[in-house]
Amino acid sequence: MKLETGNLIDDLNRWYKAYIDNITALSFSSNTIELYKRSIDMFVEYSHDYQEDMNISDVKSIYITGYLAYIENNARLNGKKPKNGTYLSKSTKNSYLKGIRNLFSFISDNNDELRSFDSMFKKIKIADSSKREEKLVHFSEEEIEKLLISLEREKRKKDTYMSMRNSLLVKLLLFSGLRISEALGVTTSAFKEKDEIYTIDVYGKGQKEQTAYIKKTEIEDEIDYFKSKLEEEQLIMQTASGAQLDRSNAYIIANRIYKKAGIRKTGLHVLRHTLAMRLVKKDTNPLIIKKVLRHSSINSTMVYAKASEGDVSESLGRL
Repeated sequence: MKLETGNLIDDLNRWYKAYIDNITALSFSSNTIELYKRSIDMFVEYSHDYQEDMNISDVKSIYITGYLAYIENNARLNGKKPKNGTYLSKSTKNSYLKGIRNLFSFISDNNDELRSFDSMFKKIKIADSSKREEKLVHFSEEEIEKLLISLEREKRKKDTYMSMRNSLLVKLLLFSGLRISEALGVTTSAFKEKDEIYTIDVYGKGQKEQTAYIKKTEIEDEIDYFKSKLEEEQLIMQTASGAQLDRSNAYIIANRIYKKAGIRKTGLHVLRHTLAMRLVKKDTNPLIIKKVLRHSSINSTMVYAKASEGDVSESLGRL
């Protein structure tokens, strides 16, 4: 079978069906099949919030551990009482993990491109109890200040299309919570002034139109610059040759910017996480955070509230 034929969710469901058909044909017990189905159903549900950002070939071990955090948080939201600091036992987590491991082992053995996912499970070990919550990686206020100073320095130093493009790219993810796929597709016509903010028209897969928001003061210079350089429907995120900037190069660019700013964290989604955590720490209503981040489910939003509780515990522990 082809590894990928559509988006992340479509491909997961395609492989899911093939896998269940396979273990049914091999006479796995009905209890085992139901256990694996439950695990994969939750994995597909978890993946819905990432279908704009990645394909099945992009799945790595950090995505699998994110899934484990997701099912733990679901248990908490459903009222399960914690034991030894966790809401799910080691055996329960291992059962869910086994279902996903076996699915990806099946994909590894049967995809036409010979892509193997086996190595990503080798370092995932579930401890008997959680001594601390896994934190969502995000920038501190000090790191945000360093990042913005570095972006402004680059703009003043070079004053080029690329320096303005890079500045806008980072700020869109950091201050409006755009996903990288959305940011790479913006044009100047997507930005509309409304009082003290810009609304941003963005399109997910299937051309579903959504609206994102950002304070005018954060990106006014960049938008004015691109409006003077581009036609309304021209893509802003272009390379030097005029091609659309792709996700891989955006990742490299962002990491290079972080390094210049003296920040050791990496990745693109860290910027969206940072916006969410800043809103949580300002006691913003979760429904507003959900609207800003355009989550389809409030459960996705509440992951950040849990992470913030972990930050509080860690901070108090240092007193």
